[in-house]
Order: sequence, then C-alpha cells, then structure tokens
Amino acid sequence: MTNRYDPPPRSAHHFTSSLDYEWQELRRQRRSLRRARAWGTSAPGDSLRSVLANLTDLNDLLEAARGNRGHDGPDNAVLLRLVEIARHDQLAGRIVIQRLLPGLIRRAATYRSYYDDIDPAEIIVPAAWLALRKYDVDKRRHHVAASLLSDATFFAFRKQLRRLSANEVARPPRSFLRTAAPDTSSTALEELASVVRDAQAAGVSTYDIDLIRHLVRAASPGTVARERYVTTRTVRNHRARAITNVREALAIAA
Repeated sequence: MTNRYDPPPRSAHHFTSSLDYEWQELRRQRRSLRRARAWGTSAPGDSLRSVLANLTDLNDLLEAARGNRGHDGPDNAVLLRLVEIARHDQLAGRIVIQRLLPGLIRRAATYRSYYDDIDPAEIIVPAAWLALRKYDVDKRRHHVAASLLSDATFFAFRKQLRRLSANEVARPPRSFLRTAAPDTSSTALEELASVVRDAQAAGVSTYDIDLIRHLVRAASPGTVARERYVTTRTVRNHRARAITNVREALAIAA
C-alpha cells in the first residue's frame, strides 16, 4: 500500500502534484501551526480569530479562505487578511497560493499551446507570488481571489506578449558618449550584483530577482526552502527557471 505522503510519480502534471504533496507535508506541521496561531489578534471583528482558536490543520484556514460554500464572495475577509499577512510572512502567502491553485491551473491551461517543453503552471504559480506581493489590500478589498488570478495571468503571460519596443525609452545623444572605465577589478559578488541589476532593468520578474538574492544570502537551497516553507526541490526548480529568465532577458537587452 502506498503511503499518503510518498512523493508523487513524475507525470505531465508533476509540478502541480509536487505542490499538492508539499501542502500535505505542510498543513499539519507543528512549526507551521504555531506560526499561524500567532496571526490572531484581540481586535474586534478579527476574521481569523475563530479559525485560529483551535487550529490543528492549515486546511481549516484554506477552507475559510474559500469563503461560504467554497465560493469566494465579494467580501472574503479571511482571504483578504491572509493576503495582508503575506506581506511579511511566507506561510500566509503559501496558504493563499494553495487557495488559488485550482484557478491558476485553469488559467494556465488556456496558454498550453504556447509552450512545448514546459507546463504553463510552472510560469503562473511564481507569477501568483509576484501578484500577491504587489496586491494593494487597502484599495482592492473585494473579489480578492479573482483579482489575484487576473494579476497572476497578466504577469505570467500577457505582459510577456507585449512588444519590447513598448518598454524602450528615448535618450539624449550625449548619453551614448563613451568614457573611459576606471581601472578597477570587481569581485565575484560585485559582478553578480551587477548582473542582477541589469536583469531587473531588462524586465526579469521581482520573484526571480528576490529568489536569486535570497539564495546568495542564505548560501543554501535548503535554508531558502525552510524560510519560504517550500521543498528544496521547489527552490531548485525555481532557481533554474530564474537563471534561464535572467539569461534570456540579458540576451534580449544586450
């Protein structure tokens, strides 16, 4: 008999299966539950208080974030609160991503014909993290799930379809005058920082840039995985994607 926590077999849906497996590991993890319980406050009307009071499974938060009868209404206070907490807590963000995952997969499927070698879900899920980070909880308090799905789709696919010329900026002729570079040698870290800055300027996503910087600071995919509440495999997959995106962006910008 197969253990319910055995890693899923590789398939066409390996990426999303890995996310589901990761969630099964995370949802009852003691450290995660302790962290989530700390989100409760004594503020009147705190939408999380009743859910967190006897929390033993993150699925309880996931269900609450789905709204009444599993459907996101215009005023889903629990989901909005989790998005707000996700500004400074990766675990809250991971719960929101799991909440959005079915919708993200459906959105990604409509772009399947554009990609031969990769599951579009591997593009839209990191884009959802970017959408989550940029979400304005003060101005966009209604239809949160639908708004995040729309933003993630834009960052993942539609933004990439814009012409490169739309991002071109006119510069005065004097800006192209060449000046002698100072005779200094750069360290490997300085050169990496320069590459990251150039990649960011060339349009590489904030998620990819933040991941590269996080890897440099932590010096270990395992450390990054623990701090982001994901598996080491996920970090390595996202690192490979980030490096590819940086290379492609710099090749275009050159």
